[in-house]
Amino acid sequence: MTQVVPASRSRDGSGGGTAGARRRRYTAELAGVLPPSEPFTAWLAAGGDPAPDFARLPARTGLWSPVEGVGAAGAWPARRAVLRARWRRWLTGDLPPAPRRTPVAGQQVRTAGGVEVRELVVGGGWSVRARLLLPVPAAGVRRDVPVYLLQSSHGPWAEAALARGWGACLVSAADGDDDTEAVERAFPSVVAGRLAWRAWALSRVLDVLQDQPGVDVRRVLVGGHSRNGKTALLAAAFDDRFAGVVSSSSGVLGAIPARLCTDRHFGEGVELLTRHYPGWYHPRLRWFAGREHRLPTDAHELLALAAPRPVLVSVAVEDPVERVPAARAAVDAAREAYTLLGRADPLELVLRPGGHRADESAVAAQLDWAQSVLGGTPRRPGRPPAAPSPVPWPADRVRPGARPLRGAELRAAVRAALGTGGRTGGGPPAAGEGTGEGTGEGTVHTPDGVAVTLLHPPGGGGGRGLVLWLGPPCAATGWRAGYEQAEPLPALLAAAGWVVACHDPVGSGSRHGEQPGPGFSPLGRMTADAAAVAAAAAAATGHDRAWVAAYGTGALVALHLTALGAGPEDVPLAGAVLAAPSCGEPLLRERPGYTLADLLATTADRPAVVLDPAWDPEAPPGAVAAACRAAGVPRVRLADWHRLSGATRTAMIDWLDVHGPRRAPV
Repeated sequence: MTQVVPASRSRDGSGGGTAGARRRRYTAELAGVLPPSEPFTAWLAAGGDPAPDFARLPARTGLWSPVEGVGAAGAWPARRAVLRARWRRWLTGDLPPAPRRTPVAGQQVRTAGGVEVRELVVGGGWSVRARLLLPVPAAGVRRDVPVYLLQSSHGPWAEAALARGWGACLVSAADGDDDTEAVERAFPSVVAGRLAWRAWALSRVLDVLQDQPGVDVRRVLVGGHSRNGKTALLAAAFDDRFAGVVSSSSGVLGAIPARLCTDRHFGEGVELLTRHYPGWYHPRLRWFAGREHRLPTDAHELLALAAPRPVLVSVAVEDPVERVPAARAAVDAAREAYTLLGRADPLELVLRPGGHRADESAVAAQLDWAQSVLGGTPRRPGRPPAAPSPVPWPADRVRPGARPLRGAELRAAVRAALGTGGRTGGGPPAAGEGTGEGTGEGTVHTPDGVAVTLLHPPGGGGGRGLVLWLGPPCAATGWRAGYEQAEPLPALLAAAGWVVACHDPVGSGSRHGEQPGPGFSPLGRMTADAAAVAAAAAAATGHDRAWVAAYGTGALVALHLTALGAGPEDVPLAGAVLAAPSCGEPLLRERPGYTLADLLATTADRPAVVLDPAWDPEAPPGAVAAACRAAGVPRVRLADWHRLSGATRTAMIDWLDVHGPRRAPV
């Protein structure tokens, strides 16, 4: 399930020296590249921890079993305690213990529109407001109903629950209505993230719901969307009394593993998460920016902590906060805890169309699911279709091998790893697609129907040349890369005078539901598509060759393209700038018999450069440098992690400016 590198063989070259010296080195190293974050700086100045000793933390680029080392269900409570301790240590911080009895300091009751509204003030020495909404039963009837426990920003969700005959409880623990800020001040010695405080508040409200007439306390479902979805998962993970949980678009460290949705996936990433929302988690999480693979826990363990209770993970396929492959991996890994406890079905992943918003149909689907798992008519869980099981690009195939592969032998090995399937259609052009009017964008299609977006220079025309942009497959937004730290590279290249050809890789963006096709691996289809896209773009713009700007997975696509060589219908590649040509994603049909050095050697007849980040979870230390030396390809070391930062974008543009065709005179 995952590739693990022991601490003594750390991929970021961090094994030498004493623990204290290493921590000082990591702290200085990260301080030099982390964008400013005033709350983080203030925490450090107040005595916050330096960077962890990453050399002592296992490097795991994929997910592991949350029940590793557990042989029987009886050992689950002890394992669960370990998982909870990991989350407290690295992510949430320690919270106050649950009080022996949580009082209700005040209560007001009114009835409106067939709904009884109880305004509760929960706590002693601190307070959290909650609004309990219960359907008014018929005269003389006593009926306990299930309750949907939500944060106060989910009023429409509460209304939907009431329409089903459920109750709902809205807690003032949400953005713009957050009593936990005052609660935190009542515990000055506690350092914890805001989401953990909100989860703690939900549990305190659950304390008092047990004594509220009309509430079926055995069926209190906790739920939320986005950051509230993270909070709901935390509440259920640390409080076994919740009957189930709905996590809607909860993103990284909600239901999405941090190590599977990073900068190198064009995902949210720990750096963006902790800079934009610095109070959500314990400040020490920021140290894992670019080193998410060293985080000792992850979202799949959070999901497992709810076992064996029902959990619904709802993910929108076009949501840039999430990645469908990462969600699938998290649910599959967490299901091992459910299987251990004899209940595999209560954990369910549901994919919905559209972006981050959860509309009325999504909320209705949540309640359909909740009614089926909390005492209604049972139904068979809707499982996504079985996905193929491709092989990841292995880290040990970066350094030069014992014997270099060249020519026909290399091409045969590449075809074996990629697959040799025939071209498969991406569908006919969609109605209404064509050349954009006055937008600087145009759209053409490959013979297989893959849409190619052409970005033109400000002055229009063919510009100084054609650049083929190849990036990582951003599952939600395709080539447009949803979570970036600067203006997208294709737009910057167009502004610099190039025509830029962009397309959504298979399985991403507009093609998120598309499979590679018979005989193809994902990387094989990406490589075939890249050749077809270059040809279609060249035909549309009049250029007879293409330059390549590629990052991460896209850089591997570009190298496989050069290794296979240009066919009679292909456009020659004039040169390539390749940033971080490594990727641990499962993309191949079989383990490759060639190395990155062999692929790089195929660029020897044209200008090429590799931009190599200083620490890269997908490549052993020094491996990319060794591959470049063996292939005779120039390498530029980046004092950064595996990401497409603003500085890296500038380096790529500058290289093309020097080696590509000169700008047309003004």
